[in-house]
Amino acid sequence: MSALLDRLTTTFALDQLTETAASLSPQAFHLLLAPVFGDDLPEACYQCLHDALGEGTLANPVHQIGTQAKGRASYDNATRIIHLHPDVIEAARRQPSGACELAIILLHEFGHHLDCLLRQEYAPRLTAGSIHVAQDARLEEGARFAYLFCEIGPREPGKLTVAHLHGGDADIHIQVDQQALQHYIRLSQGHGAQHRENRYASHEGFSAGQGNEAHGYESWGHGSIEEDLKYAGFDEKQRKAIYFGNWLRDYSQLLDPKLVRAADAPKDFPAKISRAVLTQLVDLLALRAFPSLQSTPQERSHYVVTPDMLGVYRPSEHIDNPFNPWPPTVDPRTIDEAFEAPIAEDHALLQVDPDTSMKRYIFTSVDYMSNCLRDAMAAGPTPKGMRLFGAALHVLEDYFAHSNYAELSLRKQKHDRVLPWTAKVDCRHDWPVVTGMFAGSDVIASLAEPMANLLFKPSGSFESITPGQRANSEVALLILLQDHPDPKWQQYLQTSLEVRDTLADLPGFNGLRLVSWLISSPIRGAQDLLKLGYKTLLNLIGNSVDDLQTLRLGNPELCGSTNPTHSQLAKDHDVHPLHTLAALMARVAVREVGKAMYHHWHGTRLLDPVKIARSYFTHPFDSEWQDELVSHWASEHREMIEQAGNVSIFATLHDHAHQEVDTSVWDRVRGLFG
Repeated sequence: MSALLDRLTTTFALDQLTETAASLSPQAFHLLLAPVFGDDLPEACYQCLHDALGEGTLANPVHQIGTQAKGRASYDNATRIIHLHPDVIEAARRQPSGACELAIILLHEFGHHLDCLLRQEYAPRLTAGSIHVAQDARLEEGARFAYLFCEIGPREPGKLTVAHLHGGDADIHIQVDQQALQHYIRLSQGHGAQHRENRYASHEGFSAGQGNEAHGYESWGHGSIEEDLKYAGFDEKQRKAIYFGNWLRDYSQLLDPKLVRAADAPKDFPAKISRAVLTQLVDLLALRAFPSLQSTPQERSHYVVTPDMLGVYRPSEHIDNPFNPWPPTVDPRTIDEAFEAPIAEDHALLQVDPDTSMKRYIFTSVDYMSNCLRDAMAAGPTPKGMRLFGAALHVLEDYFAHSNYAELSLRKQKHDRVLPWTAKVDCRHDWPVVTGMFAGSDVIASLAEPMANLLFKPSGSFESITPGQRANSEVALLILLQDHPDPKWQQYLQTSLEVRDTLADLPGFNGLRLVSWLISSPIRGAQDLLKLGYKTLLNLIGNSVDDLQTLRLGNPELCGSTNPTHSQLAKDHDVHPLHTLAALMARVAVREVGKAMYHHWHGTRLLDPVKIARSYFTHPFDSEWQDELVSHWASEHREMIEQAGNVSIFATLHDHAHQEVDTSVWDRVRGLFG
């Protein structure tokens, strides 16, 4: 960006809210904003905000351009300054999509500013200290406020002035097309963005699809780990394309033999769903999760999720232990030949290799990873090549998240109380590297939340009707009803939506719906409680799987077993004490393999990505690369190490005097997934 253009002035977000407040009574204003900022704030707070807007006394935050921004942009609650990264300003100057991004950022961060005012300035004015509100609204109020603009913004097409850039004698006006802005808001500030929060100390950040880092550098997932590929040379769009392949491996878990209906079997909705319908559902999720990769028909063609691209759940693609202590009554391959054969307890793959001190099935996954890498190397930096590279990285990252490699690395450094999650066996290092068994319950633990978010989205804000436009839940239901044995249900829904489209063309229809929405808010609240209750139930069930599986199977070390469950061992979520250690290890591996792949694709082939990736699949006693990293992490996380060695949970769960856990609800909801 030109050094001269170093100042930005804007009242864009403030003007939008002021115009809206002028057309609403204080009561209607409260009903409009409560779903954005929270019902924990009393109505009087919203009255104060309404009054300030009407009187023109609401303080507009300062906007500063600089690299101190956390991510693309952030709002500092302490100084009440919106920080904008220079890259955002440069993009806004050069292209319409960049101008739309700037407009969305200004709305998003202004939402954080309003929440700060409501909670830090208006709430303390209320009587006698009896009002207690949280310091911050739940989840991402900035995204909710930005999304509200789709409903309250001007409906007529045209240009909107977003900001002015100043410097020297230069003065540039940044404008956006109204309809284009609404389109971008729907893509970037929808349900997913509203349910994650980027917070860095007093800063609240604009996520811009960068993944969920709700706890800053203490929470990592496949997507945020693969952001480290920027150090290997990959740009942002390439990183998203690579992560797409990784993401697909996670969602292939939905296609479990207990859920999938054989192609020649009669329809049995909802107990069984066809592979084709489940694949379409994942394609819908992919369209919502990766909009920037699919903005043109040509780009969309590369990312349409097909049955071959998605596949089905195969333990070898996730380094999962293929043993199932509750084996299916039929061979999964009779449902679909893509499933892997069931593995009996005495199968050679379940044995520990005495020389490597690792379970033999792990090397089946290493071979799958290697094949993906070779295919990616041959395909080059194309959508297919990057998707295959992402699938390979999924296995590499899962080795640290789903095995006891981190635990054994700590034990190598004499942290002997850390649970190894395996019994001793006759092998070179006594304690073998193992991974977990991925049971049907783990599908709920891993995927119930995103599926619930898609299908049971609470209607916290008014959504106007555009003819032909469908909500996520409507599209998902139309897809699922293809598998209903009675075709009239899908036809009934389709006809209802078409009738609604016809009504939406009538002048003033959406305005009348907004009035109706405001007046009927108690009814709306009751309906949302129903949806939210069911969604919460799914999330609760998913979060309870760890304890239930621990109760059912117990600690493998005490049972003499080398077959822990996935939920006992997995370090995917930041609640696990070794989550950050596993993430650090995965980041190192991803960077090194990423550098090798980047150089291979650009003609420098001194480093072999396959050889480098395979080098990480060792017992920690046979590798040294991680020792310094583990030692440094351990010195700063003594409490986490203590938690990783706490066996009291098992004593509690196996205490006969302990209250019996009621698993009936869990079993019923698990039945929804087959």
